[in-house]
Amino acid sequence: MPVVKKLTLQEQAGSGFTHSIKITSDDLTETTANTAQTFEVLNVAEGDVVVIGGYSLVTPFSDASDAAFNDTTVSVGDGSDVDRLLAASQINENGSEVATLVTPNSNDAAPYAYNAADTLDVVVNSMAAKSLSDLDAGEIVILAKVYNLKDLTVQ
Repeated sequence: MPVVKKLTLQEQAGSGFTHSIKITSDDLTETTANTAQTFEVLNVAEGDVVVIGGYSLVTPFSDASDAAFNDTTVSVGDGSDVDRLLAASQINENGSEVATLVTPNSNDAAPYAYNAADTLDVVVNSMAAKSLSDLDAGEIVILAKVYNLKDLTVQ
């Protein structure tokens, strides 16, 4: 399971983000070829605003026994739109990985305000004839800021 950490107040003040989401190759358990794996990492409530600040690819994803496994992408969205907050980006060592990425993304959708409860989802996409569970190296950390507009209104 991905590790979702709510940052301390000091970390929040220093970075501007509220959560970090770490996914490693050990979290990728999908054994069906050409099939994505979706992680519901946070619940979002009505009125929540989510900003994905970007990610750091600590270790590119790879399969040491198969250099032809060269296409693994990550996107961040929700139950309605898998890349609402971060468009698919290459994280595979053999596929011109993007080591660091900041938003706004090609969807130009950050920040996003939720009008109904949903989940924040990270989707890791595989490639034809390859299974995510075969990846034996890789770590990515995604930074998110989640706040509720109702909590910020002046009384």
